Amino acid sequence: MAEKTLDKDAFFKALEQLDCLTDDSEDEADIELSHIIKLSRNSDKLCSSNCRKDTQPFKLLRATSAPQSTSTSIADSSTHSKMLAAGSDDLQPGVKRSNTTGALTGRSEADKQSKRRRVITPRTVPEEQQIFKDLVFFFFPNNDVSPLRRLRIQRAQEYGATWAKTWEADITHVIVDKGLMFQDVLKHLKLEAFPPNVALLDESYPSECIKFKSVLSTTLVRFRVHGAPCPKAVETEPTDETPSTASLRLKPSRKQQVAPTPSQDSRDQCVVDHTPEQTIEMPSNETHQEQPVPELSSRERDALDDMIEAAKAVKDLPLDPLEEGSVEANDSEASDASDTESIGKKERYMSKEDNMVEVWQQKFACMQKHDSNSRLDNPNSKTIEILQQMLDYYTRTSDQWRTLAYRKAIAALRRQPKKVVTRAQARAIPGIGPRLADKIEEIVFTNRLRRLENANNTPENLILQEFLGVYGAGISKASRWIAQGYRSLDDLKIKASLTKSQRIGVEHYHDFAQRIPRREVEVHGEIVRKAVQRADPGMQVIIGGSYRRGAPDSGDIDLLITKGDATIEQIRAMMMDNVIPRLFQDGFLQVSLASTSRGDGSKWHGASVLPGSKTWRRIDLLFVPGSEIGAALIYFTGNDIFNRSMRLLASKKGMRLNQRGLYADVLRGEQRRKLNEGRLLEGRDERRIFEILGVPWRPPEHRIC
Repeated sequence: MAEKTLDKDAFFKALEQLDCLTDDSEDEADIELSHIIKLSRNSDKLCSSNCRKDTQPFKLLRATSAPQSTSTSIADSSTHSKMLAAGSDDLQPGVKRSNTTGALTGRSEADKQSKRRRVITPRTVPEEQQIFKDLVFFFFPNNDVSPLRRLRIQRAQEYGATWAKTWEADITHVIVDKGLMFQDVLKHLKLEAFPPNVALLDESYPSECIKFKSVLSTTLVRFRVHGAPCPKAVETEPTDETPSTASLRLKPSRKQQVAPTPSQDSRDQCVVDHTPEQTIEMPSNETHQEQPVPELSSRERDALDDMIEAAKAVKDLPLDPLEEGSVEANDSEASDASDTESIGKKERYMSKEDNMVEVWQQKFACMQKHDSNSRLDNPNSKTIEILQQMLDYYTRTSDQWRTLAYRKAIAALRRQPKKVVTRAQARAIPGIGPRLADKIEEIVFTNRLRRLENANNTPENLILQEFLGVYGAGISKASRWIAQGYRSLDDLKIKASLTKSQRIGVEHYHDFAQRIPRREVEVHGEIVRKAVQRADPGMQVIIGGSYRRGAPDSGDIDLLITKGDATIEQIRAMMMDNVIPRLFQDGFLQVSLASTSRGDGSKWHGASVLPGSKTWRRIDLLFVPGSEIGAALIYFTGNDIFNRSMRLLASKKGMRLNQRGLYADVLRGEQRRKLNEGRLLEGRDERRIFEILGVPWRPPEHRIC
């Protein structure tokens, strides 16, 4: 018996040493792995014979709020997985079991290495930041076998929570894994009804509270467990929020502000009685002055309370896009402008155009002159060029988060007066994270980026880029073709099920992929202009896109068809019934790829060819009424960074800018959904829109951001 005890002790000692190894020493641990497996087999036999005897003297204790050491928690979890009764993972039938780490016996070498428990280094959180202090969490399933659940438990403990390993009366919160139902909790805990004084929440609640550094409301819908009834009252309120039934507090002046001590923060808590009529005691604080508003003795919770709590909970989340179809608006300009606004400074200065412009507005890209020379003059131009190629790659693959990160980094680098060389210099710039800082340093010292080369040179990516060049194929369609086994354009022609537009895109792939020289764009525009003015001499044809910005070549041809006193219906009817059929008869237009005829605008996409040429070119005819031509010129001239900056600036000033005009008094509801169209300020005059927004006039050739 003594020999078996020694074997068991040796097994756990070796297992603890294995768990405490870092990644660099894992190879050395493989040498002792076979010996540990033998010890595990002996310990399994010992445990199976003495399991009941061994577990009898042990009594589970509730964890304290301080984080346990890693070695202790890992060793305990091995035995707890067999000792736990009510709080174990032995769920009733029908309850989904989380993935757990099994024994070492009977596994391959790769499995043994991949399923070792990683050591999670405990954090030291200051007492004043321990938002879960005096709260008791019960996790369901209530063990730390799952690595993700183990991490949640440890983080909750670091921020002051107590982990209850058995069901007790003083539990305040039950945290349920995703995928489990409210009925599963009741069945496992053998409860007929869930206690009203205990908050039942899903697994995202602790992490969200830590993210916002406050105890969020437990009544929010996004934290509700599937099948759970709607809570009737707020069980736990953030300690730094003022309940709606209390008097409002005025913000003290800077001279009056005194930083609270950790002991004050831990004591300043609201006492909430969980009844329909709540009685709330607010902590006294001499640094705050109260507005003499009469308190309501009692009232029921209404919809306004829910809206206030929802707004507080998401106050730090990024804004939604400005409007449907627009690029993300929460870029570096938005964050910088918001930070500057929050400081409350009202510094102003006179610009060259004698306009009073607020300081925060100068951070916007549209406020600066951007031409071909400005890019060359920028000390970080080479770094920006390579990062832009990486941004283009992520844009093609619809990776919106990385696209946003690269846009922020590029915008930040453009504003730097000196060359950013080292990682530390890059990290000091707002909007640049550690990974992008590493890439910036790599570009500066090696004049290349390995990530970009690897992304562009893999066989799968080369095929993906080729398929994305097919007209009418987005990232989802191109990825689906690859998944179906197609590897070339010939495969698409022979095997794939293509729409009419996609088949034309495949057949004329190389024509559409070529850049169109500036002179050829002008010839295409002149042919359309003659046909349009033959039908109506008062019509105008304006070439937009990169041509209007002065580019030497373009990817396609954008032509705006407009007339000062004509409506969109009149222009569309004339073009679709008269001009476009005539251009087909003349042999200039070859095919119609797409067309839209909506009340808010109209366009025609197709392909054209010059007389004597066999190369097809992509051409877009855009029908614009005279009342909207100014806004349309901004929209269809670009570039996209300049346009997004203009729209964002308009939004910051309480307005809305799109291809139809600049609007004021726009009301928005939940998730920035438009409740009305607003009041039109200007749509006809391009310069007037710049003037209203306070942006110096930027001719098209200065909009190359």
